[in-house]
Amino acid sequence: MSAAGSSPVTTTLPGSTTRGIAAVALFTAVQLADGVLTAEGVARFGLGFESNPVISLLIAAIGAGATLSIAKMVAVAMAVRLHGGGNHLTLALLTVFYVFVAVLPWASVLM
Repeated sequence: MSAAGSSPVTTTLPGSTTRGIAAVALFTAVQLADGVLTAEGVARFGLGFESNPVISLLIAAIGAGATLSIAKMVAVAMAVRLHGGGNHLTLALLTVFYVFVAVLPWASVLM
């Protein structure tokens, strides 16, 4: 958790002058990219290209926009909790994971 009297927004990462909120911002940007690319990929190629069966099922049931908006908002809310709890390494690793497992594969298929 952040030091007494400091705001989660101004708390810096351990051993760094970088504010921890930058990790949340980067994670949010990656989630946004994944959502946009997923929506485009599903629109172009169909649900068979979505590798997450839960997301695929929900897209079929309520649509891509609603499903991806909810999923990404939940992911960002969890990122904020990780940040608030001082779990910056976990947040950074999840960001890298999403880049390599979600964003880059969609980007390569859609190019």
